[in-house]
Amino acid sequence: MLTEIVGRYFAITYHTNLCVYNIYTIFEISFITYGFFTFTKQYANVKYWMMASYALVMVIYTIFTFMHGINVYNAFTISIASVIFVIYGLLYFYLLLKDENYIDLKFHPAFWWVGGTLIFYFGSTLANFFDDIIQQKFLGKYNTRLIIYTTLNLFLYGFWAYSFVCRARQRKICP
Repeated sequence: MLTEIVGRYFAITYHTNLCVYNIYTIFEISFITYGFFTFTKQYANVKYWMMASYALVMVIYTIFTFMHGINVYNAFTISIASVIFVIYGLLYFYLLLKDENYIDLKFHPAFWWVGGTLIFYFGSTLANFFDDIIQQKFLGKYNTRLIIYTTLNLFLYGFWAYSFVCRARQRKICP
């Protein structure tokens, strides 16, 4: 929410807010990577692989920013990170399927967090790849891109909210 508030302020005051979202990208990539690491480390040793991919994305981000500046939307880095996050999500689900232990997915927080993240980043990756097509389509007075991203955000934050509810229930049950 803070990013959206600051972004709105920059848009009104400076007539551009891309620098705010480009800086936010660093925090987003870091948070999502840490989340995937936390959930997959119990199934496989992914520390070095995830550190390497995180470093690669940060190098790409830095090079793009130096070449184009902070006020140019860093879609290339976001696309690379999104593909990596989809791979992380699929890896998590593969490892979860191979797990011999019984897990009640209805109440498993990691399942819902990863599920929401996978849907969001898979959908946004497709939307970014076909951006020129979906920018031209309108459903009534609404841009198709707006509808797609609103739906993806509802999935992401809905799944994450349920994940946090599941985690709160776990903490309540197991002191």
